[in-house]
Amino acid sequence: MGTLLQDVRFALRNLRKTPAFPLAAIATLALGIGATTAIFSTVNAVLLRPLPYPNAQDIYAIRTALTDGRVTTGLLSPAELVRLNDPSVSIVRAVGTQAQDLTLLRDDGTPVRTSVSVVGDGFFELFGLPVTLGTAFTPEHFANNAAPVLVISTQVWRDLFSSDPGVIGKPVRFAEVTATVVGVAPAGFDTPHGAGFWFAQPMDPQGQNHSFDGYMRLKPGASIERVRGEMAAVMAGLARDFPVSDMNRVYVVRPLVDSIVGDLGPILIIVLSSTALLLLLACVNVTNLMLARGAARAREIAVRVALGASRGRIVRQLLTESIVLATAGALVGLIVANLGVKLLLSLGARQLPRLEAVTFDGRVLLFTLVTLIVSGAFVGFAPALRLARTDVRSLMNESTRSATGGRGTARWLAGMTIAEIALAVTLVAGAGWLIRGFANLRSLDPGFASESRVFFDATLIGPKYRDQPALQAGIKEVVSRVRQISGVTAAGLTSSVPLRGSQENSLYLQLDGTTLDPANPLGTRQRFVTPGFFDAMGIRLIAGRDFAEDDRADTTLVAVVNRTFVRRYLGGRDPMGVRFSSGYPQIDPRSMSTIVGVVEDVRQRSLADAAEPAYYTSIGQRPLRRMAMVVKTATPDPVSVEQAIREEIRRFDPQIAVDFTSVPELVGGTLRRQQLGMTLMLLFGATAVALAAVGIYGVIAYASAQRRNEMATRLALGATRGDIFLLVLRQGRTLGLVGLAIGLATAYLAGRVVSSRVYAVQAADPWILSGAIAIVGLIAVAATLIPAFRASRVHPSHVLRPEA
Repeated sequence: MGTLLQDVRFALRNLRKTPAFPLAAIATLALGIGATTAIFSTVNAVLLRPLPYPNAQDIYAIRTALTDGRVTTGLLSPAELVRLNDPSVSIVRAVGTQAQDLTLLRDDGTPVRTSVSVVGDGFFELFGLPVTLGTAFTPEHFANNAAPVLVISTQVWRDLFSSDPGVIGKPVRFAEVTATVVGVAPAGFDTPHGAGFWFAQPMDPQGQNHSFDGYMRLKPGASIERVRGEMAAVMAGLARDFPVSDMNRVYVVRPLVDSIVGDLGPILIIVLSSTALLLLLACVNVTNLMLARGAARAREIAVRVALGASRGRIVRQLLTESIVLATAGALVGLIVANLGVKLLLSLGARQLPRLEAVTFDGRVLLFTLVTLIVSGAFVGFAPALRLARTDVRSLMNESTRSATGGRGTARWLAGMTIAEIALAVTLVAGAGWLIRGFANLRSLDPGFASESRVFFDATLIGPKYRDQPALQAGIKEVVSRVRQISGVTAAGLTSSVPLRGSQENSLYLQLDGTTLDPANPLGTRQRFVTPGFFDAMGIRLIAGRDFAEDDRADTTLVAVVNRTFVRRYLGGRDPMGVRFSSGYPQIDPRSMSTIVGVVEDVRQRSLADAAEPAYYTSIGQRPLRRMAMVVKTATPDPVSVEQAIREEIRRFDPQIAVDFTSVPELVGGTLRRQQLGMTLMLLFGATAVALAAVGIYGVIAYASAQRRNEMATRLALGATRGDIFLLVLRQGRTLGLVGLAIGLATAYLAGRVVSSRVYAVQAADPWILSGAIAIVGLIAVAATLIPAFRASRVHPSHVLRPEA
């Protein structure tokens, strides 16, 4: 311990002698360690931090998929959930949840749109957390004729009931239903995300409508591979009993945390890998500084060796210095990381799943400690090895001006510079891929216009809409009132706004005059809209007509189909007048509709998902109670129009909660993950280029200083300044070309990994690879020009003078 403290004190004294060197090294390491720690802290918050449930690793999310390419919601039917609870299956419990939007009525009658979840028996028991107050749902609550009951979140308990301990048994009034509170959910319970109310929902063992998200907990000791096999057997039984709905269908299971974070996880892994490269680049830069400084200290090292210091003692001293630098860099890096996390959250990361708060817990601090040790060993290893393996004569020669003994150090520096260039190319290419992926998504035509458009939910509930004619009259009235408001240029109602994640009907389809193939039925989406919706949403009409006010419940059913519907199912036929029927799980002959129009495809689920076959039904023929109103305004800023709409809706029906969402914000929200990753990669790429430029400049400048006598001699013997300039430039060119070649190969290999996780990018994209080569190559040239110019200005008389 005493020797170690002596080494630390000696290292601090040496570093104080040349303060510029430790400041540069600490700043470089702080940048690398800070960026890596900041990103790791977000990865820790999103992927590594345990979920707040006992044995959370045994909880999985369940979906379904069709292996024959048919259209499906991906959700589960009640039958598919009920059968997973067979005692022979290695599952403790499988439950379903269904998100719904209801209108909460506050005590003063103010309507508030809120998200609720209807859940199956055993929902809270599956997650293993006790309720804060009251009880979870009991089997009696799931009886078919049971009175409506609900469990509320702790936030709702606090906001609506002021944390009243006597809340159990009190009513909660919605426009649609009044339910009694039986329990308060555990603090922090957020499944499904955003739910504040949970209603009990009985499951029909024969139910085939796919409308539930699923969750399951494995039995202790059961492996997921075993459970997947058992689930496949369950689905095979369902396919025998319900061939129309479950033939060629499979269960899809994912760890609960993966289902929560979605595609944010892969993006963070890519960014974390990039910060590791950035840290490596920073370490290489500091290693170059250490090598150059080691060459300057060659005489000191030689004297210590001559006086009896062992090679191990020298190595330990040099490694101690590098650890001291890395420790200081890590301490400053924690400050950088904290600022970086705040920057991330300000860039919109706070709105992403599990990033509401990013903390520096023990795992993050341990990661920083490991990073410190690895960085310190890395930056100290090459200089220590270089000096420890050199004999005393070489060390003495290396410290003189006339010697050529610095070639060993020069080779190390050259190798490190090549590594810097290669790493910079890889990071710049990585930024290019994420930019390209983001640009590809941004440039996609979603099939609708977003500018100057807002939407809000309009649910028509109550005695005012007691029957279908009254409901139909209410729908017409609300649309008419909004259209008459000054500043509104178009308005329409729809069952599902694109990109919002609304649940849609997924139906089987039978064209008139064809026979249904039960083993491989056609599939389609169904959407409900009012006349004028396509104009309000900016969806282009390709052929035929829009819905009209004359399309009523007592007239022939008509439909407008999308382009994919026509291409996939009608081939080259003229779609106008084609008739079809649909339904689920059987075709409903009463649904026979005639195609009167074709509209452009709309990317409904996400920008990355291609359009599916879909048809639109007029709400005038089949009215709905739950809809969304899309409004096109005359100005990009609809604030004044929103207030007028809110007042008009309040006069029409004060129970309708009018909460506006901007369509551009909706589209932008779907790109938030990609935009965050792109922004981070741009920062890392720019930092990598800057570090590479500094490193290349330092190495070329050092090499030029080592060859000053040679250059002065060349000038004295007749060489021109241009010859000296080109001599240094060729040295930088060689390093640059080798580094660029290695960087190109490394970037391509990295791109093969990135391309599987980023939308529509290719590892061999010539623009990205050539762009990365060009950017780093130009920086390398610029970093070489300065020392080349300085070398060409050397005056022989100032160099070739007798030694004092």
